[in-house]
Amino acid sequence: MYFFKVSVLSSEHHQSAILRDAHVACVFGNPIEQSKSPIIHELFAKQFDIALNYQKRLADVDAFSLSADAFFANPLAIGANVTMPFKDDALKWVDTLSKQARRAGAVNTIIRSEAGFIGDNSDGIGLTNDLRNHKVELLGANLLVIGAGGAAKGALPALIDAGVAGISLYNRSQSKALELIEHSNGYSFGLVKPYKAGKEVFDLVINATSLSLSDQLPEIPDTVFYGNPSVYDMVYKNQETVFLQHARSLGCVNSIDGLGMLIEQAAHSFYLWFGLKPNTAPVFKYLRGAM
Repeated sequence: MYFFKVSVLSSEHHQSAILRDAHVACVFGNPIEQSKSPIIHELFAKQFDIALNYQKRLADVDAFSLSADAFFANPLAIGANVTMPFKDDALKWVDTLSKQARRAGAVNTIIRSEAGFIGDNSDGIGLTNDLRNHKVELLGANLLVIGAGGAAKGALPALIDAGVAGISLYNRSQSKALELIEHSNGYSFGLVKPYKAGKEVFDLVINATSLSLSDQLPEIPDTVFYGNPSVYDMVYKNQETVFLQHARSLGCVNSIDGLGMLIEQAAHSFYLWFGLKPNTAPVFKYLRGAM
């Protein structure tokens, strides 16, 4: 846990003074205009009367280091979130890595500390917290994770820590899946295995691909939904994703999109910066109502 001095401003201060003296944070991405992170962190900061100037930062695809150097040249910059396609770049840019970031092999949160810049990963904690918010039992559960990209890499450490019984991993590129399985089993004692088509019953099926953004379904047989498992799509949209629609059509009643994960991972980033745990429920209600 990393603690920072928090400036709490009284209501007497003028808005210009708040902005001038505010802590500064941002989210790096490309594209980035669609990001809801500034809204989320503004709502978190208001819960604690913290002055926080949170920005969207569009970085050139091949120039993350330059963008990070420029942003953190500001001494008020306490940290940053990192989204696609820079999580691997951030891993190389930071000075040290947290346990979660090392296991995930990706960084989505940067924390300024006296010893340098720390890279962490809040994606998996965001996912497991959201699953618990939706009353999904992880202890002893049998999971299928679809995808082997950055989202899956970030999710696996926290899912393993939650005490699942086993994780089957499916990816269109088998070599990429096997690479992630080998990496994950280096710290999970063999809990992760390749998906094999059949009638294995899963308690939870997680779509960790971005296919729902383009209204496409993963190339996975319908047998994975046998037994009506809970289903989770890390993508969120203004309407139910095609993955969740398909699962529901096959009888899966408990279907959850990724909005809660977005908010929960942001909450953990906020905690890493300030040592304070925001209440995510009203933020979820606000964003869901705005969609």
